[in-house]
Amino acid sequence: MSDSNVSRDDRLGADTPKLEPWLAVMLVAIVPMLAALAVPRDFVMHLAAVSSILFAAAIGMLFVQERRRR
Repeated sequence: MSDSNVSRDDRLGADTPKLEPWLAVMLVAIVPMLAALAVPRDFVMHLAAVSSILFAAAIGMLFVQERRRR
């Protein structure tokens, strides 16, 4: 671990909440679905597909993270 990470952890403490990468991707998956409300019907299925792919990627990231913790 680098010195900058150690000093940052010492300042913030171990109990400081952080936004996990998988959670950020899952939150971004909501954006295409919200955009689908404003676009013509031709693009709704494409945006739903993008949202589904992002959601599946976030679930995969969560599984990988939990497997590394064990």
